[in-house]
Amino acid sequence: MKRSFFMILIFLVIGCKNEEKNKTGSPPEPVVEEPAESLSLSKYISEKWHFSISFPEDYRVLEGKLPGDSPVINIYDPETGNAPPYAIHEEPGLSYVAFLPQGFGVDAPSGKRLSFKEWEKNLPLSFNIDLERSTVYLLKNGEPWALDLRFHQPPPGWGDYGSIFVHYAVKNFSAQCFDSSGNEKPMRECEPMGPDRVEYSGEVISESKNALNAVLESLEFNSDNTQKREISDLIKVEQPMPNIEVSSPLVVEGKARGYWFFEGDAPIKLVDKDQKVLATGYIEAQGEWMTEDFVPFRGEIRFTAPDDESGYLVLERANASGKPEHDRVYRLPVLFPSNN
Repeated sequence: MKRSFFMILIFLVIGCKNEEKNKTGSPPEPVVEEPAESLSLSKYISEKWHFSISFPEDYRVLEGKLPGDSPVINIYDPETGNAPPYAIHEEPGLSYVAFLPQGFGVDAPSGKRLSFKEWEKNLPLSFNIDLERSTVYLLKNGEPWALDLRFHQPPPGWGDYGSIFVHYAVKNFSAQCFDSSGNEKPMRECEPMGPDRVEYSGEVISESKNALNAVLESLEFNSDNTQKREISDLIKVEQPMPNIEVSSPLVVEGKARGYWFFEGDAPIKLVDKDQKVLATGYIEAQGEWMTEDFVPFRGEIRFTAPDDESGYLVLERANASGKPEHDRVYRLPVLFPSNN
């Protein structure tokens, strides 16, 4: 597929300026807003860059190099565009994830953008991202078309500028340029790194979004290239039960292995279906926590119910190091009382 002349203009403007308990058994699997059970998944493990993922069987993996000899690993849909490797400035119709362990020294995409902290939404990840440095790129309708994920501390072997770039496929794409007075001007004359503003329009293709979000949800980092223990062997929640209606204050009880805690506690939060944080708190070990055995815990969290009727109770392993390979997260689906 050849790039259109229109898309070449966009690329030149944007890219050429500068060449991220249950009581009797294990807790149930977390439920996501848009389940991907219909996807047949394959596994990819990168021993060099210390991560593993699952990806749709009709997607492909490429280990390649970008200009400047920058390493990249692409998870991509081969039916959506030109051959990889893919970095950041690519065709709107492409569906891919680019793992950039050493970063890639080009300007970020133009258009509306927010930090994840400003966006106030998140992704169901198994590791924590730096909310201030991670970026979401938005279409005119407010829908995310790309994500740049950054870390508090780089994963093993990654550089300080390492990141993950996620590019959802967009249909009916168009771009407009506006000067400082709000007047539209031709894209070939646009200076988005100067006083001009670029605005992108289109629609994110839901199949692309679901597939790439499934990839991100499966992503795990490790320090020794060994398979991590199942989350059910680390923490068991006895209250609340999954998929029941919860009210404030919400009491959280269960047991977790001692190394889930740091100084006897671990963070929890309540989020809506879009992962927007409603409230935060802690669970506290109800006994000696410096052990590898299970230790009872208890916590309480107060919140105001959202308009959404579903969300998640998120329990995170206390990770003082900030290294993503030490993060573990358990999500318990909950229901909120109707505001009607």
